[in-house]
Amino acid sequence: MANQLPASEGPIAGVKPHLQPWEVIAWTPAQLTRMYSDWAIYLSRNRRLRHGLHCVDNALKLDPVNTKALIRRSQIQRKMGLAAEALKDCAWAEALLKKQVSPVSKSHVSLEVCDALYEANRLEDTKIKLHDHLRLFSSAQGVSVVNRLNVVDGNFRDTLSEDTTLAVQRLINRMLVSLAKEPKEIKGDCDVVSIIEKEETVLSPLEIARRKRHYKIYNQTYLNKCWMDVEFLKKLRSDQKVHPKHSENSSKYLCKLIDNNYKMVRSMTKMLHTRCPMYAQHQQKYPNAALWTKQKEENLYRIQYQTRRNMFKILRSIRQLIRVGDLRKLSNFIEEVMGDYTTIKTHRVMPWKFEFINEVYNYLGLARLNEFKIPSNMTVLQGKQRLLTLFKLPVEKNLELQSKKPKQAGPLYLARSDLTDPKAEKFKKNVARYEKRMLFAEYPIERAYLLHELAQSHLDNNSFDTGCSLARKAFEEATRCKSIVWSFLSLMVICKAHAILGKIEREKDTLSKAFELAKRMKNMELCLFIDICIKVNAEEMDLKRLVSSDMSTRRQRSRQAPFDPSSAERNNNI
Repeated sequence: MANQLPASEGPIAGVKPHLQPWEVIAWTPAQLTRMYSDWAIYLSRNRRLRHGLHCVDNALKLDPVNTKALIRRSQIQRKMGLAAEALKDCAWAEALLKKQVSPVSKSHVSLEVCDALYEANRLEDTKIKLHDHLRLFSSAQGVSVVNRLNVVDGNFRDTLSEDTTLAVQRLINRMLVSLAKEPKEIKGDCDVVSIIEKEETVLSPLEIARRKRHYKIYNQTYLNKCWMDVEFLKKLRSDQKVHPKHSENSSKYLCKLIDNNYKMVRSMTKMLHTRCPMYAQHQQKYPNAALWTKQKEENLYRIQYQTRRNMFKILRSIRQLIRVGDLRKLSNFIEEVMGDYTTIKTHRVMPWKFEFINEVYNYLGLARLNEFKIPSNMTVLQGKQRLLTLFKLPVEKNLELQSKKPKQAGPLYLARSDLTDPKAEKFKKNVARYEKRMLFAEYPIERAYLLHELAQSHLDNNSFDTGCSLARKAFEEATRCKSIVWSFLSLMVICKAHAILGKIEREKDTLSKAFELAKRMKNMELCLFIDICIKVNAEEMDLKRLVSSDMSTRRQRSRQAPFDPSSAERNNNI
């Protein structure tokens, strides 16, 4: 047929590649290289550094030995805070110029190497390179070099002048101490290469607060009012709302963008710190020693006065909560105050820290003593319920624990929402917080409080043996600091655990110790409460003794009963 196309003129299979507008025309590699370089210049001038860097990379893919493109990429990288990568590019460009048939030394390339060395915090190498530049080029080209040399010499004066001798010596001593603490690698006769185990250092709350404060002062010194932006950028790095798990593509992009910008800011501040350290900044701000001493004293007195006012405010709030009778809110408030505020205060700022801690914990202990009161429904209850009700323990839950029998293990099918128990999560969080505070607890009364809280948490989580052992440790710490209140509260936790487990003999000994402490406190209500607990526990012991004697008499009668053959024959017929 005439209208049929030949096989060679058939439609092209597949999809045409997506081309950019400038890729439609078949430009030569040299033309594309110049185009990408010009775009990089335009984008970098408009502060679109990443797009400019992308264009320079495309230019270098077409011509890897293009020195102009290498210098352009080095300049863009220096603006982005990537001084190490910029130094590699400009050094490679300088090496390419020297490898030519007729070696060439260009002043702008050498100056770019000096600038990259300077921004890479290599001040000594920068000074050496600048002096080499002065020998190679004429006096007219050396004006910019002299200006740079003056800047570098000024940095050395700020860093290592005679006025900064004491600050530098303190810095060297700290470095030597930190190096001495590092573990040294010991090579023995064994052929097996062993890896030294690194101990994880747990920072105290005071050290964490100190580092946070130093980081804030560091940013305020070099960034002025922009330090708030850097703080906000740091918080965004660990914010889960910025990195949602359900949107992977945007999360990766945002995470990379935030990390790159934060690293850029950190590298810039490190450059400024290298040129003029913190001790030189303070010396320039306060050239007179008397003025610096006066400013430090005024700042210390201001913080001491503010801390004193905060302490009185806290004590007023505690008294108000005690008058209201909200014990849970009082416990949460004291835990927040003592765990997050008092622990980050030194004796220099708070000279009365020990007295304040004692007063706060004594307020809490006295408020908790008011819990132990005789309920109104004691006459209605019977048996073990009375002892549990006296200690305000859930009777229904205890009955469920006793009646619950071990079942045969089988397959467990749970919904995904049921896998996380909020009560268990809260228990783990509280235990982790108390254990971390125990590592840095300074006073016995604080350790007694923390051990008491740990014991109570384990008791609420049905870990009765662990709660008993922790309560005994709390009792020892309270005895060491001669705190009768916390000794009594620790014994009450042990009594609760014994009451739930039914250990009435041990309950008797613990209640007798608690009764002695109640008499020492001269608290008639507590003495009456413990006396009733002792009587209820004695009734339980008598009842248990009667039940055991009744069971023993029944066993003896069954053993002494004569054998009746007629009854045995009747049982066989049945």
